[in-house]
Amino acid sequence: MRAVLLALLVLLLTACGGGGGSGGGTTTPTTPAVPPTLAGVVSVGVPLGGAQISVVDAKGTALGSTSSNAGDGRYSLKLSAASPSLPLMLQARGIDSAGLPVLLHALVPAAANDASTTVHLTPLSQAVSALALGADPQAAFAKPADAKLTDTAPLISGAGTFLKTLIKTAASDAKITSLDAFDLLTDSRLATPKSAADLMLAGLRLQVDGAGGKLLLGTRFLANPTPEVEVSLATAKTELAKGSTGVPASAITSTLKVTSAAASVVTNAATLDGIVSTLNPLLAQASTTAATYKASAALTGYDEHDGRNADALAASLVAAAAEGLQLGPLQVLSCADLVVKKGDCLRVVVASTLSDRSGKPVRRLLDAATYNTATKRWSLIGNGHPLAFDVWASSTQLLKRDGSADTLGTGSTALTTPFPGVEVRLQATDEAFTSYLVLAGTVQTPLNYALPLAACNQRHLCVAPTGAAGVIPTGAPQDHQLRPSAVGWLGNADGLNGAAYKASFTRNVATATPESRTAYLHAGMVADVAAARHPALDGVSVGTPLTLAALGRGLTLKWSTWAQANPDLRLAQIRLVVRYPDRIATLPLDVLDVTEDPVLRVALTPGQGQLGHDIWLTALDPTGRRLHTRYALGVSD
Repeated sequence: MRAVLLALLVLLLTACGGGGGSGGGTTTPTTPAVPPTLAGVVSVGVPLGGAQISVVDAKGTALGSTSSNAGDGRYSLKLSAASPSLPLMLQARGIDSAGLPVLLHALVPAAANDASTTVHLTPLSQAVSALALGADPQAAFAKPADAKLTDTAPLISGAGTFLKTLIKTAASDAKITSLDAFDLLTDSRLATPKSAADLMLAGLRLQVDGAGGKLLLGTRFLANPTPEVEVSLATAKTELAKGSTGVPASAITSTLKVTSAAASVVTNAATLDGIVSTLNPLLAQASTTAATYKASAALTGYDEHDGRNADALAASLVAAAAEGLQLGPLQVLSCADLVVKKGDCLRVVVASTLSDRSGKPVRRLLDAATYNTATKRWSLIGNGHPLAFDVWASSTQLLKRDGSADTLGTGSTALTTPFPGVEVRLQATDEAFTSYLVLAGTVQTPLNYALPLAACNQRHLCVAPTGAAGVIPTGAPQDHQLRPSAVGWLGNADGLNGAAYKASFTRNVATATPESRTAYLHAGMVADVAAARHPALDGVSVGTPLTLAALGRGLTLKWSTWAQANPDLRLAQIRLVVRYPDRIATLPLDVLDVTEDPVLRVALTPGQGQLGHDIWLTALDPTGRRLHTRYALGVSD
C-alpha cells in the first residue's frame, strides 16, 4: 500500500512539473504522511542571500521559517506538520543588490513525504501566484483562509502556461529551447548562477501592482521603465477558472502581448560575473593598491559613473579590502545608454552587495558594465554621466514627538499628511562633499513646465524660488519635492509610471557648456498612501514621547511592528536633523539589513540656537518609491 501511495505522489509531482510547468496541476492535492521538507533557492536573477522564508498552509497555519544562505540563496525547511492543508504558500522577504526590498511568493499544491520538494522563489513564482489568486499574493499570505487558497490549486498550472506566453521572447533570448517543458517552480536552472533561466530572470522586469490589480512585465533594457505588458489579475483568474474554455489572453490590457527582445545583451551576460571573479582575489589582499585595481581587466577603459572616476572607484575598492569585504554576483538593473538601441545595451547598469565574512551586507556597489566583443570579457565602465539625476515618487507623513499627526504649515493653509510628491534629485556635490559640481539648474516636468533648482549645502540641489542664488534647507524631503499642493503646474501625467523629467545645468568648471539629462519615474505617484504604510517607531506615544534628553543620552530606535506589518517595505535610512536659522546639521544612518527585531542606537547632543530637532525615517518599496516619516522633537523638552 505504501509503495502505491508513493507512486501516486510521484505521478502527482510529475504532473506538476510538466506542461504548464508552474509547480501545479489540476489533480486534487493529497497530503503527505510525515512532515515534508521544502528546498530551493531565492533568486531575482542573482541569489537573494539572507532572505526570510516563511510557510503557511491553506488554513493559515504557520509551518516554519528559515533564512536563505548568504552566498547562494539556497534554503531548506522541514515543515512542522505532517498533514498540512494544501496548497502551501511560501513567502520570501529580502533585499536585492541595489538595496530595494523584495517580496516573493510561491503556491505549492503538493509536497512529497519521501524527499525534499523543490520550490524556487523567484519573480516567476510570484507572477504565477498572482495570476492564480487574481490579486497581490501578499494579502493572501497574510490571511490565507480569507483568500480561499484551496480554490487556487487547479489554477496554478494554467497560470504558469499563460505566463510563458508573455515571456516567450525573453526565454528565447536566454536560449531556453523548450519553454513548454520548463517548470517555473522547480527547474534546476533557476538554481544555477548565470544559467539560461537565471539570464531570463536577469533581463525581465516583473512586478505585481497590488493597488492597480495588475501584473506588469517588461525588459530591463529600455530607457523608459513603463511596463510593456499589463495583465488584469482579476480577469486572468476568471478566465483560468473556466478551464479549457477560458481565454487568459483576454486579461492583457496593453497593446503589446509579449515583452520585447534583448538577445545580444542576455546572451553575453552569462560571463558578467567575470568582473567579480577578477576583483575578489584582489579584495582578499588588503595590500592591493589603487593602481592595481585600475590596471585590472575588470576596470579596463573605465569612464565615470555619476561623477566617480576610476581613481575614486579604485579608492573605494581599497577601502572595501581593508574591511575584509567581498563582492557578490552582479545584478542587472537597467540600461544607461543615452540613446538606446532596441534589443541591445552598451552600458548595463549593475549592482553588487559587498558583504563581510559572516555574509552580512556592509555596502553596495552601483555601476555600469560593458561587453568587449573582441576580448569576450565584461568590465566596469560607468554610466558616463558627470553627475546623478533621479526622480522618485514619494509620500511624506509628519508626526509630533508623541506620534500624533502633525501638519505642514499652520492656519488655513495647513496641509494634512501624508501628502504625495515627486522628488527631484540633481547631484550638487562630489561624493566626499568637498566641492560643488553644479550650483544651479532647472527641472522640466512632462507637461513642459520648468522650475529652478539652487545650491542648498546638501548633496542635491533644492527646489528654489525664481531668481534665488541659494536656499536654506530644512532637511525635509520637501527641499527636493514637487508637490501638487504647492505646484499648480503638476498634472496627472507628471505622476505616472515612466513620466520623463528633464534637468538642465552647467557644470561648475571654467570650460563648461550647458547640459541636460532625462530621468524617468520608476513608480507612479500615489495620491493617498495609507498612514500605516509610512515607517513608524515602536513605543512612541503620548505617555512615552521622544525627548531631547533621551536623544542626548543615546536613543535606541526599533521599528519591528511596522516592519512586520509591511513585509514588502524596508527601512533604508534614519536621519537626525538639527535646524538652525541659516543651516542644518544632518547625521544620516543607512540601514543595510532586514531583521525581525531591528535595533539602531543613535546619539545626538542638543546644541544652542536650534530651531528644531527632527528624526526622519525613509522606507523604500520594491519599485523605489520613497515613504518618509518625520518625528518633530522641537527645541526643548
